[in-house]
Amino acid sequence: MRFRIVWTALLVGMAIGCDRQEGGSTAPPAPGKPPVTLGVAIERVTPLPPDRMTHVAPTGSGLLFWVQEADGGGRETVFSMSDGGLPTATKFSNVDILEATGQAGGTGSIQSLEVGPDGRLYYYFAGGKGRRMSAAFGYFAPETGRPVVLADAATLARESRLGDSLALARGTIVRSGDVIWLWLRHPDGYALLSVEFRRAEKAPRRTFERVGGAAGEVRLTSMREDLAPGRGNALIYFDRATGRVWALSALGEASALTDLGDLPKETTAPSPDERGRLIVFAPEGNAIRDTPETPIVPTTQQTDYPALVILDGARRTTLGKRTMTAPATLNVRALSPQRLYRDRSGWLMYDAPTGELLRLKVVER
Repeated sequence: MRFRIVWTALLVGMAIGCDRQEGGSTAPPAPGKPPVTLGVAIERVTPLPPDRMTHVAPTGSGLLFWVQEADGGGRETVFSMSDGGLPTATKFSNVDILEATGQAGGTGSIQSLEVGPDGRLYYYFAGGKGRRMSAAFGYFAPETGRPVVLADAATLARESRLGDSLALARGTIVRSGDVIWLWLRHPDGYALLSVEFRRAEKAPRRTFERVGGAAGEVRLTSMREDLAPGRGNALIYFDRATGRVWALSALGEASALTDLGDLPKETTAPSPDERGRLIVFAPEGNAIRDTPETPIVPTTQQTDYPALVILDGARRTTLGKRTMTAPATLNVRALSPQRLYRDRSGWLMYDAPTGELLRLKVVER
């Protein structure tokens, strides 16, 4: 009798632990239980001007911020919005940062926003006045209505070792655990600066010179926002030139995570969920590489793009267009987001062609 009980429990455990397959369905469940089929629910959050470089910063508590870069040095105002509310213009803009850096009348853009472990809204700004370069990393202080500059152009040029080439660099802020990373890069160089919130000093500093591992240096020079938070204080980097995804330790050590060479070229950088799985949105388009070096799963059927792809170690779940529910007037097939932003139980994304700010959730159908 004891042998039968153990064997039955083992069979049930094996059924529950089976991998999910292409299309979102799980393997056959235990007798008497219907199969679990996953889908993607897409909701509108708010319409924004289309075809703009847009940076979104959810707080994780129902409030989110965003800013859109303006062409020709125009004014860029940070907006906020709460669940069920309407967009509201804050008192924070690129003009305020220029004034804080002593370059009122200049031009420049807020290139990144991120909510830090302390709840403050952090920014990276780049611009200038005439031939004078301006760059700033800091946060917005709502109690004063003014931005605080933690590192100016001179400090950033020195700490990053980029020198005058900082004027060519693009900056992205990534929060991972209790560390904020400032990623600066241009086609010929890069730097990762960090702010550890357990330390009293909040100015960013460079803790290692290069990123690499057994396979050599991993050059973080992508002009897209291809750096994402990893486990603990680590990071994840999507190298579009090769289709590989790398895990980067807080000490700059790189190890290969997976290969996305079979996915479309405009696939977003991975965004981890609370279980550590990596989520990417893959729109329609040609593959990064015709033949991926280490495909995660054999290609047994043509994927119905666009698709939300869940990477769980060596397992891949692909939720294609047929699994998606969306407002009737939204052209799901044409979706092409710049990035996925994790927000509580779902993701936010800005669709540049339409200007829609959307929310995605994985649901059971």
